[in-house]
Amino acid sequence: MHQNWIQRSQNTLKQIRQLMEGPDQDRLELVRVMRFAFGALGQSLAGWMQWVNSPEIMSNFTREELEEMAKTVTGMVEQFISYDIDVTDKGTRKGLAKQRADDQQGVRFVI
Repeated sequence: MHQNWIQRSQNTLKQIRQLMEGPDQDRLELVRVMRFAFGALGQSLAGWMQWVNSPEIMSNFTREELEEMAKTVTGMVEQFISYDIDVTDKGTRKGLAKQRADDQQGVRFVI
């Protein structure tokens, strides 16, 4: 089971790298790459949640291993949330806040 997960994850990393190496990507292709990356991240997070919610699994790790995992994961999360804040701020300045308000009022614009 775990070997299958590892192999699938290695294949996913390879796909992400190949997608990013594509020459002359247009805006739509870049959005597609991000969608793929977020899908992969979601699957990985789901696996992490299964592990951290399982006392049987987590009890197999030493305190030092858990500390290293916690430091690594929280560092990545801090970086991601900081980036999220920056992009959200940039999007707000581009007028996306008005678009969200329109969405909440039932006005939908679909391309």
